[in-house]
Amino acid sequence: MSLSFKNFKKEFYSKFTDYKIFEGEEFNYFKIALEGLKVDYFQKGKFSISIFYPNFKYYIYYFLNRFKKIINGEISRFNSHLEISKTNKFPEYLIIDPGRVVKNSEGDLIPIYFSKIYESLKKHHSVFYVSEKSIHNYDGFNDTYSDLISLGNSIKHSLSYDLREEIKEVFASIKNNSNFNSKDLNNIKCAFQKFYNEAIFWLNILESLKPENILMICHYHKEGLIFAAKKLNIKIIEYQHGLIAKSDIFYNFPHEVKEIKKDCLFPNEIRTYGSYWKNILINGNFISEENVKITEYFLYSRLKLNSNELNLIDLFRKKRKIILITTQTYLTDIFIKYIDSLLEILEDDYCVVIKPHPQEKTQSYNKYIEHDSVFLTDLPTEVLFLYASLHITMYSTTAFDALRYDLSSYYIYSENQSDYINEIHNAIGGEIIYDFNSKPWEIENKIKVNLDEFFYQK
Repeated sequence: MSLSFKNFKKEFYSKFTDYKIFEGEEFNYFKIALEGLKVDYFQKGKFSISIFYPNFKYYIYYFLNRFKKIINGEISRFNSHLEISKTNKFPEYLIIDPGRVVKNSEGDLIPIYFSKIYESLKKHHSVFYVSEKSIHNYDGFNDTYSDLISLGNSIKHSLSYDLREEIKEVFASIKNNSNFNSKDLNNIKCAFQKFYNEAIFWLNILESLKPENILMICHYHKEGLIFAAKKLNIKIIEYQHGLIAKSDIFYNFPHEVKEIKKDCLFPNEIRTYGSYWKNILINGNFISEENVKITEYFLYSRLKLNSNELNLIDLFRKKRKIILITTQTYLTDIFIKYIDSLLEILEDDYCVVIKPHPQEKTQSYNKYIEHDSVFLTDLPTEVLFLYASLHITMYSTTAFDALRYDLSSYYIYSENQSDYINEIHNAIGGEIIYDFNSKPWEIENKIKVNLDEFFYQK
């Protein structure tokens, strides 16, 4: 499918005429099919789809896989999760942190998304705080579920059999009543397998822990968690993770979606940090206005560099103005093409600081390490904004973050990402760089929006 978000959605929704083909007994699983095609699991290599095996073959696979996990200690580790859960039963809040971090001024790693919320909530509420990734020397978590993916299909629950049978029936309905091709169907199978593995994991954890509410980010790719929570009548609250766009695949749906009677595995509530974002959500045809709440900006932010970091920046920039480039996942080649062009025309008064996305493979940027006018860094973006004269990205949430530092952004143009780029440009202004040989410092770029619309402040 095309990389264009608009074209991707158009092609996906053209494959069927009735959302009932995705329906199970209680839930509508269309979002799992959507996720499977977007991620393209099948292209990523070997991916077990054991839940679709005949029962005899399935049980052979399951017990062999479980035996391997017993031998390597993963089942023992999973059982330790259950024991920890049982000793912390009935918290008001379960916080599931994705484990993305930033260094504070002392060099310690701090979770970006929920560390501030956790510190605030625990003063007056019972909170069980877990992470999907381990964080070196951070001791704020009650447990770490970094084995969620590696466990695969090696654990069971009382609902295991019924869920497998339902998934097979739903998949047969999709196959027989749609125009998805063989590759699409394989991707849908992979997505259902991932969903099943995660649903069984979370059913076990949540039954042991019995929280009242779950706080998380990103409802997409988390359908297994949402399924388990809703089966156990636990409220799911999603906090805004970053950019939410009108053209987004997982936040903007056809109007028919709001007419679906069965639960589509969306969160019960979403908390966002501005009216702009709230309006996008309530017009996305999947959540009602009363279930979108506005809250203060909650991400952990650093406000200054330490002395060593400041010395590094000063030594690099000398008296030059900094052009800060914040890159994005899966778009590395485009950023490199632009940076190469920029360095060809860079004037002596300017230098370039490249801040790669935390989830991006950065080896491709290593070619700039020895360049006198380029500084490649993992310093927090919000601190770098304090020293930047210009900010360049493509369609990142950093364009909105830059507003808090009185910076208007420049957007590198790419046809396949034009939906997002144009939407951000229309929302907050800035300038789109169509010609990679143009000099951004010669293009006037002033902030023309009210910050409160995007970041609520008491």
